[in-house]
Amino acid sequence: MALASKPSQFYATVSTAIVLVMLTLFLLLFLHSTHITNLAKESLSILVELDDSVFEDQQKELSHMISTLPGVKATSVEILSKESAKMTMEQEMSVLDSTYGNPLKTVIAFNLESKAYTEENLKSVKSKIELEKGVLGVYYENENIEIMKANLQKLSYGILILALSFVILAIAIIFNTIRLTLYSDLKEIKTMQMVGAENTFIKKPYLRNAFFIAIKAIIIMLVSVLGIYTYSKFRNSAIHQILDLRLVLLTVLISSIVAMVLQMMTTNFIINRFLKNNLA
Repeated sequence: MALASKPSQFYATVSTAIVLVMLTLFLLLFLHSTHITNLAKESLSILVELDDSVFEDQQKELSHMISTLPGVKATSVEILSKESAKMTMEQEMSVLDSTYGNPLKTVIAFNLESKAYTEENLKSVKSKIELEKGVLGVYYENENIEIMKANLQKLSYGILILALSFVILAIAIIFNTIRLTLYSDLKEIKTMQMVGAENTFIKKPYLRNAFFIAIKAIIIMLVSVLGIYTYSKFRNSAIHQILDLRLVLLTVLISSIVAMVLQMMTTNFIINRFLKNNLA
């Protein structure tokens, strides 16, 4: 049998590989969205502005009290003096001039655990700290977290829509490839039927070919994922800090199953339809 020509196999493999890469990107983003949000929550500092009348001993007592509050990461509590804040702004932002004094206040910065970064707990922590003597105000961000979550969802669904578009394209390419191959093998197929070959026997070489196309597409997807993971690790980028190896492996498994199902089921459906319509 002729089976699929090499160009047809190439296009079927490439289209399936593109579907897998897009699907993998969607799954990576979708499965890591909660993890990304949690990391963002834990990286946002809550600032407690202090009056100039609060002495160093009182600052330490207040920072210790803050470290005992529910959900506070004790190791993140830090006292930032007005002098160090002024120096930082002069060096990095060039917005202050030492000749005009220091308008800044001493602040205590701290972070919450991700599960504790809720509107209810933020208000509770804020109200407790504001009761302390010498506290001018407590400042935190929460709207940006919600905006980030919404943007992540939009981005992941955008990738999903693009992946589904490639799924349709891949199915169309597979359909045309298998149909052209079956028509080119029509005489051989009819001969096999005349000598008593069953449909399961006739389908075997085509299904085997579909299996190997899926394997090639999976290899391309694995190389892509491994390349992203290795590059992010080598560069020690933010992506590597975000990626959870367990979620990456789960994504690879799901994408591999999708590749096999897409190729095998589509090929089997097309062959059954062809045999029913042309060789009945």
